[in-house]
Amino acid sequence: MVLSTLLATTGLFANSAPVIIGAMILAPPMAPIVSLSMGVIRAEKSLMKDSVRTLIYGIATALTFSALFTFFIPLQQITPEMQGRLNPNLLDLMVAIFSGIAGAYANAKEEIAKSLAGVAIAVALVPPLSVTGIGIGLGNVDVIYGSFLLFITNLVGITLSAAMTFVVLGYAPIKRAQKGIIYTSVMMFIIAIPLLISFIHMVEKNDYYKKIEAFRYMELSNTKIELNILHIQTQDDSVLIDLEVLSTDAITNKDLQVIKNLIEDKIEKNVVLKVTSKIIFK
Repeated sequence: MVLSTLLATTGLFANSAPVIIGAMILAPPMAPIVSLSMGVIRAEKSLMKDSVRTLIYGIATALTFSALFTFFIPLQQITPEMQGRLNPNLLDLMVAIFSGIAGAYANAKEEIAKSLAGVAIAVALVPPLSVTGIGIGLGNVDVIYGSFLLFITNLVGITLSAAMTFVVLGYAPIKRAQKGIIYTSVMMFIIAIPLLISFIHMVEKNDYYKKIEAFRYMELSNTKIELNILHIQTQDDSVLIDLEVLSTDAITNKDLQVIKNLIEDKIEKNVVLKVTSKIIFK
């Protein structure tokens, strides 16, 4: 777990997907999660206790070493690989559910390579936990909250889906598994509330992208203009749009106001534009 965490943290700072994948393959959280799922459906307190204790040790170890690594390394930039793990939504919960089913099925069938399921589990757990450690090292509350929410989402989603898979495979009667599954389902429902809100915002942003793309190319004051959306952030009463404007000549404040009005009319929201202007010479 220490080596996996250090490798993942290094990959996150280097913004290197191959390094992060290497950390995922090395990660060992599969066994305690499967044990916890089995303990949930069979109502075996000792098995659940041992599994939770092992997970807590692993989590504490990962957070400690990623935080220490971050504290001593002279880098503070939040890379795209980190940023991608700060806004979990319902899609991430689906990843956790599918990973849990794969993990449980692979452990139940000896003929299936368990390492493949371990990789699937690690994909969902190690990187966000490392990002949480990075947030602790940087003292960044937003990074800690977003990444740890993703980690908890994946942990609960994997545990529940693995437990239900074991029930389907006949490892415990439904009546015996009912209590544990209900408790886990309630936890997942609570966690799903902020994920649903984030997913709704994601759908809104996608809708804004589509509407603005309708007039990506235009001509103002005999100047050809192309609009590239770099980022959209929804706020309480407005939408912040990071916009790159490519033009054949210098654009004026009047042109920018026209663009702003067009976007506001299209998306029916107040808009705050952050504009980067680039002139194209041919």
